[in-house]
Amino acid sequence: MKLFIIDWSKDNSTPLLDYCKGTGHTIAGHELVDGAEAYRKTAKCKPDAIVVNYSVRPLHGRATAEQIFKRKMTSEIPIYFIGGAEDDNEKVEHMGLCLSEEELYELLD
Repeated sequence: MKLFIIDWSKDNSTPLLDYCKGTGHTIAGHELVDGAEAYRKTAKCKPDAIVVNYSVRPLHGRATAEQIFKRKMTSEIPIYFIGGAEDDNEKVEHMGLCLSEEELYELLD
């Protein structure tokens, strides 16, 4: 499966990105800084699934996912949200599946 990872960080990588690279899945792309750039990149790489870690910046993660979800060419791509608080998860459950980190790792194994 081709994954696109969105995980807000000032570093060049994150534990989530590192973990996904170690699975049998392909990393089609990632974005760690800019939601608009994540929006553009998902259109270009056409991933099979998008993983959004929005524990650090839940509003930014939700807004980015919302734009990707609304765009016709990416609206059917499954979105997995991890790291959100319960009230944040309620705001995104119409766009995708909210998982714990452990549940995501089981899904990817």
